[in-house]
Amino acid sequence: MNKPVYVFSGFLDAGKTTVIKETLSDPNFTQGERTLIIAFEEGDVEYDKAFLKANKCEVVYLDRIEELTKDKMADYELAHEFDRVFIELNGMQKDEDLFRQGFLPSWEFVEELAIVDATQFMNQVNNMKTFFFDHVRYADVCIFNRADNVDKQFIRNNLKAVNPRIQIILEDSQGNTSTPADEIEFDVDANPLVISDVDYGLWYLDALDNPTKYEGKRICLHIAYTEDIPMTDEAVVMGRQAMVCCANDVQNFGITVVGIYKNELKKNNFYNVTGTIRCIDDTEGYKTCLLYAEKIDEADKPSSDYVTFN
Repeated sequence: MNKPVYVFSGFLDAGKTTVIKETLSDPNFTQGERTLIIAFEEGDVEYDKAFLKANKCEVVYLDRIEELTKDKMADYELAHEFDRVFIELNGMQKDEDLFRQGFLPSWEFVEELAIVDATQFMNQVNNMKTFFFDHVRYADVCIFNRADNVDKQFIRNNLKAVNPRIQIILEDSQGNTSTPADEIEFDVDANPLVISDVDYGLWYLDALDNPTKYEGKRICLHIAYTEDIPMTDEAVVMGRQAMVCCANDVQNFGITVVGIYKNELKKNNFYNVTGTIRCIDDTEGYKTCLLYAEKIDEADKPSSDYVTFN
C-alpha cells in the first residue's frame, strides 16, 4: 500500500506545527498509524518526545528541499517504520520545489494545507507576495488562525484568484471555525445582467464557484479577444487579465465565447459581448460556463489593465 503524503506550508509561527499535532491527535484522523514527520524548520512549538511516543511519530529535520531526494526517501524507508508522511515546509522556500523533486512511487501525495496567521495576512501579502501566493497556489485547504477581525470576502477573493479550487477555513482565537461566503450577489434576474469593469473579477470567481447559478442567463461582458481555440473558427476565448500575485504572474480570466467568427475580431481589442450562459462539464468533471453570443460591439479599452477582487 502506498504511503500517503500530507504537506503543510506557511510562514514561521503561522501555526503549522500546532495544526500537525492537532491532526495527529484527532481520533477521527488517526487509528494507530505510524507517521514520519519531515520538518524544514523549527518554530516555537516543538515535537516533544512525549507527543511523538504517544502518537507513534518520528521526526527528521532537513534544511533545504533539495535534500529530500528519492535516495533520501529510500533511506528513510529503511531506517524508520511508518505508514504515512507529514512534510512541514519552511515558509521562505517555494512549495513548487518540493513537487518538482517528486516522491517515491510508494509515496502518494494526498493533500497540501497552507497555514496563515490572519493577523499577519496583509503584511505578508504586501511584503512577501510571491512567497505567500506560492503557498496558496498549490494548497487544497488554507487555514487562517487568529481570524477574529478579518475581511472574509477580501481573503476569499484574493485566494480564489490564485487558486479557484482552494477551500478556506477561518478559525478565531476561541477555536470557532467559519468559511467565507462562496456566493457573491449579482442580480441574476436582470435581462441582461451587465457586468461592469470593476466587477468582472468578482463575477468571474463567482462563475467558477457557482456556474449553474448563471445557466440560461443573458449577460453582457466588456472583454477582450485573447486566445484562439484549436480546430474551430466559430469560438474564441475572451476575458480580462489579472495580476494575481505579482507583475510576473499575469493570468487570463477568460470565458469561451461561442457563435462569433475570429476573423471578424482583432486580437486584444475590447468588445461588449451580450449572450446567454450555458454550462458544460469540463475535462475534470467540473461545470464551466460558455457564453453563446447574440451581439458583439467594438468597445474602448477599460481604464485599468487588470481586474481586481475587492
